[in-house]
Amino acid sequence: MKSKKLSIAAGFIVIFTLITWFTIRSHSPYSSALTVQWLENTFPKNVDEEGSIWNILPYGYSLGPWPDSFQGEPIVTKLTYLKGPPQKFIQNLIQIWKPVEIELTLEGPKTIEIGMGADRWKECFSLSNSCMDEKRKFHEYASGHFPRGLNEGTYTWFDSLDPIAARGVHTHIEAATYSIDRFTVLTPLGVAQNFTLKYVKNKTGQEAYALFVKIVGGLKVKDELVSSREWIQGKIKTINLAQVQSITDYRLRFKKLIQIQNYIFSHLSVDPTQVAPFFHLAGVTHLLAMDLLRTDQKYFDGQEAWILSVKPLLETLILYAKDFEKSETEVKNMEALLQDVLLLQQKMSGSK
Repeated sequence: MKSKKLSIAAGFIVIFTLITWFTIRSHSPYSSALTVQWLENTFPKNVDEEGSIWNILPYGYSLGPWPDSFQGEPIVTKLTYLKGPPQKFIQNLIQIWKPVEIELTLEGPKTIEIGMGADRWKECFSLSNSCMDEKRKFHEYASGHFPRGLNEGTYTWFDSLDPIAARGVHTHIEAATYSIDRFTVLTPLGVAQNFTLKYVKNKTGQEAYALFVKIVGGLKVKDELVSSREWIQGKIKTINLAQVQSITDYRLRFKKLIQIQNYIFSHLSVDPTQVAPFFHLAGVTHLLAMDLLRTDQKYFDGQEAWILSVKPLLETLILYAKDFEKSETEVKNMEALLQDVLLLQQKMSGSK
């Protein structure tokens, strides 16, 4: 009798396991083999030249051409705070290409499954009945931070003829008024990094998406950070703030200061383990805020949005600085910069 009950229980377990497996498989976006999306791997013209919108910058394990403006408007970056100090990467950066309408989120790299390199992931995604546990973990990572109810979409494996170009999974999500495209880039050793564009469904949004695909197609991906750190440090060493401050054309000065901000954000994406870049970013942001607040003229459509972003950015940088040991001097100076901005903002508001 006891043996019969055990057999029945074992049977129920087997049936339950099979039902669970088939349910997971049927609801998995990777239950079928992914088609391959080939990206054109061409660099834009005039990269890193004076007057060009394109700069070669590293973000995480990728290095490639990034625009500093979109439709003539400088691209402004926001920083998300996560309790630290950061050991290797910050959580994410958000580039505002067009306030409210278009933003690009760059997440810090993460290993999804130890031992799963890009080649192995590609092999798994080319098969229908393989690596279901690994695919589930991949989906949990690659679909993270999507708005509720928007976890269903179309999925492709993107690739390039260039052996060191970006490759991985492209997720496309459709909502009522906007679309989301996420390229999950995988390094040869399998470290993943999400690049996510959220854009409105109009002509401007399509232009942003086309530019985004061009960026991803131009990325070079490695499993080391030394060369990327050296690259961005070299660019930062060429900055002459005194020269920038002497520019009398407000429009050009704004663009230069925002470009310098983006250089430092790039640096933070590959080495956020020291307080210095957070401090320097606060200093450049302070200079930009002073210029923005002192002018009554509107030089860019997104100018008001930039002003509103200054206070949260400085507050976030202060929080990061406080996480570092022996950073009291930097924190005190950064808090003074914030108060300086707030006082001028109050003064300018009162005079209008």
